[in-house]
Amino acid sequence: MKKDMGVLATDKNQLIYIYSAQSDIGKKLLAYAKSTDMAMRAINIDEEKIANTVWAEISEMLGLEFSKIFSTNVLSNDMKDFKSSDENDWLKIVQNNSEVLQKPIVIHDTTAKVVANRYDIGKFFEADGGNLDKSPDAIKNANHTDTTDKEAF
Repeated sequence: MKKDMGVLATDKNQLIYIYSAQSDIGKKLLAYAKSTDMAMRAINIDEEKIANTVWAEISEMLGLEFSKIFSTNVLSNDMKDFKSSDENDWLKIVQNNSEVLQKPIVIHDTTAKVVANRYDIGKFFEADGGNLDKSPDAIKNANHTDTTDKEAF
């Protein structure tokens, strides 16, 4: 029996990795997610059921509709062509067919991203240079410290 997860508790010091063990991508990228320097909570949706309200919150954090998060290509032939914009239809599909989560979801604090490869995980944590102190004193003293307090990008 699956455990129920009812509230998505995020933390700036913890990474949440949501995946299906039925997805090769999800299993492979789990190792990369574990290699980050922060605490991680891995949620295998084959074993831990995520409540519909949490899925709605995740969809909102991602800024994506469920049709962009889940893939019906892995379902039986009669379900492969499933097309719906109704949130409740998608929630029924994912609750009964966890394999539709082919690409894992990474959540850090208030930022979420669907990841397709190891580079996506790396980009999620990489600074882009916009986080460096560019004040005249920092430039003069060559002291360009990170101003983000380890924010995710």
